[in-house]
Amino acid sequence: MGLVDYHNHTALCGHATGTVEEYIDAAITRGLSEIGFSDHAPLPEELREGITMRDDQPEEYLTSIQSHALKYKTRIAVRTGFEVDFPLHNTFDQRYFTDPRIDYLIGSCHFIDGWAFDHPSFIDGFSKRDIDDIYSQYYEIMKDLIFSEHFHIIGHFDLVKKFGHRAKKDFSKEISALFNGTRHSTAVEINTAGLRKPVQEIYPSKDIISLLFSLNVPVTLGSDSHSPDEVGYEFGSAVEMLKHAGYRKISAFEKRRRYDITL
Repeated sequence: MGLVDYHNHTALCGHATGTVEEYIDAAITRGLSEIGFSDHAPLPEELREGITMRDDQPEEYLTSIQSHALKYKTRIAVRTGFEVDFPLHNTFDQRYFTDPRIDYLIGSCHFIDGWAFDHPSFIDGFSKRDIDDIYSQYYEIMKDLIFSEHFHIIGHFDLVKKFGHRAKKDFSKEISALFNGTRHSTAVEINTAGLRKPVQEIYPSKDIISLLFSLNVPVTLGSDSHSPDEVGYEFGSAVEMLKHAGYRKISAFEKRRRYDITL
């Protein structure tokens, strides 16, 4: 396929299975040209159990991915990244935002005012809040994430829909405003994990992908895999959606430099 999968986790996060080698071998088997690891950057101790690596493990993680990149360099490009929660926590050392070993950083939002809205244990929070207020708060966080300019990729752009809770309001204007005044150097991830979740829809939706194309926003691909069998999951469906919207290229990254790959 010659595609990239930049959203893959490792066992360090506590909720993924398989070895780094197994993920890479799966990417080779599926014909990908690049695989990127973007495991969860450490959250504070009271939040991290079974969710992210500890704050003393990023170096272990970086060493592992880079050693595998060297081992597989003649067979597939292995990229190094992190998925970083926004708003930021001080458990992720700020020096990693400029660390030359890192190819890209994915910025993601999993919490709204401390509420882990995408965690099954806290799904009851949707019944206690107005759905449009939830979406409004979520996109405000995404706006700050984008304008922070810390990130190369925006993770699972409309994750707030994970359990099938849909906004009543049309948020197209708010989404468009997220990219007004930006240099469009940040790519939006087309994340196929939503097809494995209750919403059963790619992140972001078809309508949002079309809107992003009209705004000239670059995109990239991620499976959000937590096991080797999920690497490159349903990328055929993702490419079909992208082409239908008008996209003919996706973004790839090396040492924080973005370049295009033709679909």
